[in-house]
Order: sequence, then structure tokens, then C-alpha cells
Amino acid sequence: MATRIRLRRMGSNKRPFYRVVVADQRSPRDGRFIEIIGRYHPVNDPSVIEIDEDRALHWLMVGAQPSNQVRNLMTKVGIWEHFVAQRPKAAAAIASKPDRPVRTKLSKKAQAKAAESAGASEHPAEAPAPSEPDHADTEAPAPAVSSEPDEVPQTDTAGADVQETTEG
Repeated sequence: MATRIRLRRMGSNKRPFYRVVVADQRSPRDGRFIEIIGRYHPVNDPSVIEIDEDRALHWLMVGAQPSNQVRNLMTKVGIWEHFVAQRPKAAAAIASKPDRPVRTKLSKKAQAKAAESAGASEHPAEAPAPSEPDHADTEAPAPAVSSEPDEVPQTDTAGADVQETTEG
């Protein structure tokens, strides 16, 4: 039977606390367990970590695999260092297990954009030079002048509160 040392969630909504338990690997997170060896209260300030060192070392020696979070808690308390000192090969085998691979999920648009930017950065000399510089900051072109003297040329009044009128 493969055993794991893991956390069992308890408490009410938004106020969790955990028991550190030894359980069969196939049982659910909050299901059956073999033994309670500690507790963890992350909401308290500072968080409470209590793990029975003798029982934790016993289960580690027998081959129980700690979850990543329990291994972190054991490291903070100092139990993991005792285990490494007693059984360095077993600790290396447990610690060398790779975590879940990190997969970056990109949409097709994001993949195309990344490929485009990678292609542009590889060959910066091949990028076409702009033929005319953009003059977005300069003023707008002058309005057309008409031949009739009574007509006032139209100006861009975007954002102006008052328009000019001609009195004739």
C-alpha cells in the first residue's frame, strides 16, 4: 500500500485549517486516513505548524511520500533535515521527483504574435524602412481657400466650445 503524508482540510468556509495525516494514496483528500501526525493553521498570525516529529520520521522511514506542501512545512519545522541526515538516498529520491510541468497555454493569436515578434527580432536588417515619416504630431493641413469673399474657411473645431461665425 502506497502511503502519502498530506493535508486534510477542515474548518468552515473561509476559515480553513488542516490536519497533517498519513493516508493511502488512493483515498480522497478529506477521506479515510491512517493516522493524524500534526496540524496546520494558515489563517492564524503567525501560522501554527505542529507536526509530531517521531511519527513523521517513522512514516518517512517506512516509505511514506510527503506532498509538496507537507514537505515545505516539514522543512520549516526542521523535520525534513533530520530525515535527510538519517537517509540521504531516500530523501534525494523523494526530492528529485519533478513537480508538474509548467505549461504555458497561449491562444492562436498569441502564438502567431510571438512567432511574428521572434521573426522580426531575428532579422532586424530585413525589416522595411518607412518611406515617409509619420507626422501625427504636426498640425492639420490648411483648409481649402475659396474664391468667394463672404465664405469663411472651415477650421477643425474639435474640442472647441465656441464656433466662429461671420456677420455680414
